[in-house]
Amino acid sequence: MSTKSLLFILFLFNLSFAQDHHKFDESEWLGVWKGNLKILYPSKAQEVSMLLEISKTDTPGKYKWFTRYGEGTSALSKEYYLLSVDSEKGNWILDENNSIIIDMYYTNGCFYSLFEVQKSLLNTIYRLEEGKIKFEVLSSKTDNPNVSGKNEGDLYEVKSYPVFVVQKSVLSKERY
Repeated sequence: MSTKSLLFILFLFNLSFAQDHHKFDESEWLGVWKGNLKILYPSKAQEVSMLLEISKTDTPGKYKWFTRYGEGTSALSKEYYLLSVDSEKGNWILDENNSIIIDMYYTNGCFYSLFEVQKSLLNTIYRLEEGKIKFEVLSSKTDNPNVSGKNEGDLYEVKSYPVFVVQKSVLSKERY
C-alpha cells in the first residue's frame, strides 16, 4: 500500500469518529493509582513500584499529575500539571514546571505523547481501560535509524527506530 493511500484511509477513519471521542471524564481519571512498573531491556528486566496521583486544581482544565517511581530514599518523584489546551480536539499539555512542556493527545480514553530527549525518542501511552490505567513507554535512539525505501513515485524513504527499552505498568485506583 502506498503512503498516499494510507494517509487517505487514516483521513477517512478520522472523519468517522463520533464527536465525543475527545471527552475527558475526570471522575474516571482522578485518584491515586498504584502498581509496579516493569522496565524491559533486551538483556534484563527490572521492576519498581509506581504511583500516579491525578487531582483537581482551582483552575478549570488544569490537573495536578504527580508520579513516583520506587520507594523510600531512592524514590524518584515528579509533580506535573496536565492542562487542557483544546479538549474538543484532544489537545493537552503536560507541564513539568521547569520550562519543559510535552504535547499530549487525548482520544478514546487514552493520553498519547511522543517526544525526544537526549537523542532518545519516547512514545508514552496512558490508557484508561476496565477501571485501570495501563501505562506504556517505548524508547528508541534517534541517532542511528534503519533507513529503507526510496524517494521515487509512491514509495518514500522510511526511517525505523529500533526500540531499546519498554516500560509497562497496570495501575489500580487506590483512592480518590
